[in-house]
Amino acid sequence: MHFRHAFEGVEFEIPDSWWYAAGADRFEPSASAYIASSDPKWPTVLVPVSEVAAPQRDPGILGLHEERTISILRAFVEGKALPPLEAHRPAAPMSKLALRDGFHRYYASVAIGFPMLPVSIRQYFDFNAL
Repeated sequence: MHFRHAFEGVEFEIPDSWWYAAGADRFEPSASAYIASSDPKWPTVLVPVSEVAAPQRDPGILGLHEERTISILRAFVEGKALPPLEAHRPAAPMSKLALRDGFHRYYASVAIGFPMLPVSIRQYFDFNAL
């Protein structure tokens, strides 16, 4: 299946066989986001998909992995809790949240049609400043 991220203009593929294996073809979201766990130290908040920058992999790095993508989609379908996305707000003013962890959960959420993402916003850390 071919998907186009409405807010970022990013296009990506999830093979039909993965989609059907997860049962996503029969899924209609009844909530605005997937069920997520939360840590009191880093609470989970729901944010619109449009407020999180689409994560990109470095050239030569495989995008979505089959087993991981199917397991995440299946968890959505079965209503199982998954960890929230981990993100931070870069130092640039008015910038979108930058994903630190959750590449597969992000794209699976976009594909399944969730308008919101469960996010744990962490402190910004600039690796380039070291």
